[in-house]
Order: sequence, then C-alpha cells, then structure tokens
Amino acid sequence: MEKLLRLDKFISKFAGISRNESRKFIKAGKVRVNGTVIKAVDHKVYQHDRVFLNDKKLETYDSVYIALYKPVGYVSSRSTNEGRSVFELIDAPYNKELSIAGRLDKDAEGLLLLSNDGLFIHRVISPKYNLEKEYIVELENEPDGDFIEKMNEPISCGDEILKAKKVTKLEGKKILIILTEGKFHEIKRMVKANGNTVTAIKRGRIGEFVLPEMFNPGDWKELNDFEIKKITGEFPR
Repeated sequence: MEKLLRLDKFISKFAGISRNESRKFIKAGKVRVNGTVIKAVDHKVYQHDRVFLNDKKLETYDSVYIALYKPVGYVSSRSTNEGRSVFELIDAPYNKELSIAGRLDKDAEGLLLLSNDGLFIHRVISPKYNLEKEYIVELENEPDGDFIEKMNEPISCGDEILKAKKVTKLEGKKILIILTEGKFHEIKRMVKANGNTVTAIKRGRIGEFVLPEMFNPGDWKELNDFEIKKITGEFPR
C-alpha cells in the first residue's frame, strides 16, 4: 500500500532541500497539491499526488543512497570542464536524480556519498549534526610532534578559523584527520598554515560507515537501511 507523507517531508525529499526550507515555502503559499494551495506543513500527500513548488511540478522517485569509491582525477560535480565526472561511474537509471553529499577535490580519493534524498544530504553536510569524516592524509614532509599539536588547535586561515576534531600521526609522512565540517580545501589550508604540503588525501569514513575494503576506485553500491543508519544515526524514513 502506498504510504502517506507529510507535505514538508515530501517537499524536502523531492525538491532536494532541508525540512525547514520546505516549511517556509509551504507557509508562504508557494505549494499546490492537486491544484489547491496548501499552507499546512503536516498535510498528508501520496507520492502519486501532483505537487507543485513555485509552479514547478515535483517529480517523484524512490530514495536511493549510494557509496562510491571516488578515484583521483574525477570531479565531484556534473561538469566535465575540469576532468571526468564521478557521475560517469554510476550506470543506473536514477543517475540524473543524484546529488553529492560532501564533495572531494579532484586530486582526492575515497568515500563519496550520493543520494536523491535531500534530507539525507542535508544531515551529512550540515555542520550542526557534527558528523565525523575521517581522512588519511599524506604530506610532503614527515610531521613532528609540534606539527601535530598545532594541527589539533584552531588555525587562522585568512578570515576563517579552521578546527579539526582530531589529528593523529600515522606511519611515515601520513596523518589521520577527523573533521565535522566541509569547508573549501580545509585540509590543504590547515596543513599549509602549519608549514607543510598535502600530497594525497583519502576519505575512509563518514559517520560510522567505512569504505568497504573490497572496493577499488570506481566501485559503488546501493546502501541498505542499516548502512544508512551507520551514517546518520537514523534509519531512512
């Protein structure tokens, strides 16, 4: 039997926006359901109902959650101006509906999450959820104890203060960094501010979900409910 959805959740899911944003649109009279303007955020709709946001019909589809091992040299966008796109790796009919939950730089590799569930993406990328992202980072010069100590403190980069949750030394020139935010070139800027240079980055974990050991660059899989819960702490709704 087809399930009823709250209107604010419906808008969030199929418009790819946060629940708060969807409520604002509804209360502002920007949403029509089967021809009628609805301002009640808890109004119930079926997936087959005709729902319009700002006069544009929302296309519905089932939620999909993807874990991809992003290879070096691929860009985390649909644009191919700077290289091949990660979306070229996903041969599936729902490809065009997917968005990325937390990008990786072109020269970085590792775990990349994609979904057509706007609420899931919001939970992964929003700093307010403090979701851990773990990276193995290789440096140009082997770090000493002073470098690690400085990396664990707030770092001033221009007009921003960057702060890792935890930085530890691994073997040789490698360090492990745990972040809860995803600011532009955050790791490279933190390392540079402390007198070193990043030569390689690999993201291995988001939340409690770890990049599968058997994965090779370019491999991907659909996540099940238990794997999604490892990421967000909740089963998909």
